[in-house]
Amino acid sequence: MTRKLPLALVSILVMVGVVCANAGPPPLPKGHKVAEPPVRFEGIDKHPDYIFHLYYYGYFVEAALIELKDEKAIKLNFKSNDRTPALSYMGIKAMERKEFDKRKKADPKLKWFDDFKAEGVLAAKIEPPKTTMPIEAKEIPVTTYRVTLKDGKLSAEKVEAKKDGAAGQAGLLPPWTFGILMSLSMTWFGIWLARRGSGAH
Repeated sequence: MTRKLPLALVSILVMVGVVCANAGPPPLPKGHKVAEPPVRFEGIDKHPDYIFHLYYYGYFVEAALIELKDEKAIKLNFKSNDRTPALSYMGIKAMERKEFDKRKKADPKLKWFDDFKAEGVLAAKIEPPKTTMPIEAKEIPVTTYRVTLKDGKLSAEKVEAKKDGAAGQAGLLPPWTFGILMSLSMTWFGIWLARRGSGAH
């Protein structure tokens, strides 16, 4: 019995090692690579008395706290080359600038800022941008978020990309309208031919 115990322990350790080796974020989709998505936040310039930060973390993704100095787009680096960045949370935080500077001076590591329930810290969860992109793509479109700070409450929503020119207008029309327009065009063309024929006689 005592001789079998070490063998059992070795088997368990081997199984644990195999499981740990296979653990991790999902592999990249076929034909894709890790993206460095650019993001921008509209509306933060309207609140100069507040300081804003982008905050995210994930499964095998290093937690990041990035100050948002203005509405210009910034690129995110998930520091992952061969695995899909699996984000567990992404959001923005805001705090009155004077209070933030005061507390940062007392604790430069900003441990207190990690607490979502800390006094004066406002937070809003946002939908993360795409973390992968086709290998042949050179860049990924900017993901824009509209930030609102009103009555002591912070919110942010993803702004849907706008379609350009005629393609965008065409997308607003249901498919059956093209059939009607084509029929009307053919009808008017037939009338024009008939009138032209009668005029010739």
